[in-house]
Amino acid sequence: MSALRQLQRQAADEGRGEQMLAALREIHQRLQHNPNALGEALYRLPILRMQVRACVVRPLAVDFAVCEDRPVVIINGVTLLTDPRT
Repeated sequence: MSALRQLQRQAADEGRGEQMLAALREIHQRLQHNPNALGEALYRLPILRMQVRACVVRPLAVDFAVCEDRPVVIINGVTLLTDPRT
């Protein structure tokens, strides 16, 4: 959670704090309701019965895994993308 706070501070310093919070809310909502429809499937972990996916909701990119037989989502990483205007 501290890494997310650090990203939020960085986004706020760049004037994109509200945009980041809106992206987080959207990602959270979509992960709760239908994580298999969010982003793009990258590869499958057959032994763990998980699918690794990635999505971009500007200004964030998120890597996550979705369990195939349980309602479990594991977030691997969140990246603050560069501002395309700079």
